[in-house]
Amino acid sequence: MTEDKASTSTVVDTQWPVVVNSSLQDSDITRMLSQQKHKLRYSDSSIPNTFIFPLSAVAFMVLPLSDATLEWPPKSGNIKLDEDIYDRLEKFVKVHKNCFLLALASLHGQHERAVMSEIQKRFMCSPMRILPAHNASDCVQCMTTVAKAMSKSVSSVLKSRLDHLLKQQFDEQTILNILAQFGLNNHECLVLQQGCETITNVVMANREKLLDCSLDSETVTTIMEFLKQDSYAK
Repeated sequence: MTEDKASTSTVVDTQWPVVVNSSLQDSDITRMLSQQKHKLRYSDSSIPNTFIFPLSAVAFMVLPLSDATLEWPPKSGNIKLDEDIYDRLEKFVKVHKNCFLLALASLHGQHERAVMSEIQKRFMCSPMRILPAHNASDCVQCMTTVAKAMSKSVSSVLKSRLDHLLKQQFDEQTILNILAQFGLNNHECLVLQQGCETITNVVMANREKLLDCSLDSETVTTIMEFLKQDSYAK
């Protein structure tokens, strides 16, 4: 028991080496990491607005949600991601196997949730996971917590708990809102959400799996055509 406590304390007190993109050198987040005595190294070659924790093989991109769209506040039902931001996110998920987007906004209201849903929809097949953050302190806490959980020195139990929390980061209504964009009515969205549980499972499901969710053939065809069109749009 004593050894376990000592090991946990060592992990909690870890001062992490962090690769900071030069675009964030003067940010509040970087200053807080420096104050916590983490070992910072600046890079011009890493993706803008990113922090990399090499020991945990995990990367984070900080994205103010108001910068993610062509206009702010975005028009309801017509959210257009800024193409430069979209290209940066695409590169981010290609370069980093374990990656997190820190969706930064002082208030996560209707507009912010709508933008997060759009990003989730566009990158639903990618390994990127989205974590909401209100300020620099939230960003630092998210990054260090995830880095600790993904460190080899942390038990697999903690990693399992983290994965579970990440899967629950979007509430049921947010998932239903995303499914509604497939052209489904409320009942069909509920049936699909209960049958597949996550957006990723919906995207990865074949026709037989979708039919097993008690959806009729026409509805399944609608879903598959939507996903096919969305894939071409990317």
